[in-house]
Amino acid sequence: GCDSSLNLTSQKATDAMDGIFRSLRDIARVRMHMKQFNSIHNPGSNTHQASASYKPLLKQVVEEICNPDRPDPVDIEHISSGLTDLLKTGFSMFMKVNRPHPGDHPLLIIFMVGGVSVSEVKMVKDLVATRKPGTQVIVLSSVLLTPHSAVELLFAPDRL
Repeated sequence: GCDSSLNLTSQKATDAMDGIFRSLRDIARVRMHMKQFNSIHNPGSNTHQASASYKPLLKQVVEEICNPDRPDPVDIEHISSGLTDLLKTGFSMFMKVNRPHPGDHPLLIIFMVGGVSVSEVKMVKDLVATRKPGTQVIVLSSVLLTPHSAVELLFAPDRL
């Protein structure tokens, strides 16, 4: 609601910050139903508060996909694409049949709705290269974010 810093008032700044925190709370509320990817903050332990850390959602998802221990992913669902996958998924309701793991395929396609930054794309590339060499990764997004555009999106009245 401000076109220049001369028009900035304390109330306008407070309203803008309230809007940002409302958006962050909405994002947290949407992710609350997830079992594995519900937080990007690791608070650390009571004795080591300095060990608190931030782990981006994209990094968590890629690490889970490239996990060599290969447990069944909790928050990632496989969508059947062919007759074999459809039969495996259908029989898994009646018998113990392993669902296909997202990391089984040599091609990983990630689409980020809302934007992705160059550093996030590099992080995905590096993670896959070290954890699952030989896998081709394609990262797609609705927008390539810059630091300026990411902040602009926080303040935009209509983010879509």
